[in-house]
Amino acid sequence: MRFFARMFAAIALLGGGTFLGVQYQERVETHGQTARLVEVQKLRIAKLQEDTLRLRTALLLRDYLEEVRVRVPRDTYQAIVASIADASLRYDVPPETILAVIRIESAFDTNAVSEAGAVGLMQLLPTTAAEMARELGMEWAGDERLHDPATNIALGTRYLTKLLARFNDLTQALAAYNEGPERVADRARRSTEYTHRVMAYANP
Repeated sequence: MRFFARMFAAIALLGGGTFLGVQYQERVETHGQTARLVEVQKLRIAKLQEDTLRLRTALLLRDYLEEVRVRVPRDTYQAIVASIADASLRYDVPPETILAVIRIESAFDTNAVSEAGAVGLMQLLPTTAAEMARELGMEWAGDERLHDPATNIALGTRYLTKLLARFNDLTQALAAYNEGPERVADRARRSTEYTHRVMAYANP
């Protein structure tokens, strides 16, 4: 009798252990499903934020073009919007800042060339552009590429980001973008007419 009692007790324990194991497995599966659901929601939120940023960029560019009374072909408009949004997302620079630099530098003229030889929307010197292209692993086919909105904005925003990292201050970074980093590094911190104009549009 004692043998059977012990046997039944053992069976009960085994059955209970199996039940506990099933409960644990269910909890693990439920946790896994919850984690997957959270990741899906995060991806949806990120996509919504990206779509919102692209729409905001498109509206801002439209308003800027109307203000400066500049008309650009539809494909150029779309290329500028896409390039600014891509650069903003990649470098975590607000589209307002990129648009402000473009507005002051070139007034949205993709063919702009300054007396100093700066080219395109963000008015990059070819030497600076070539350096940024090397850092990004982009094939550099010459200065003419700077008339392409995607190339110009990608390289220009990369350069601005480097200056932000160096000076840790947007006003100083903008001054360095305009005058060159060494000139700004050699003087006391101060804003300039250029930085005031850009900041006025970057923070309306």
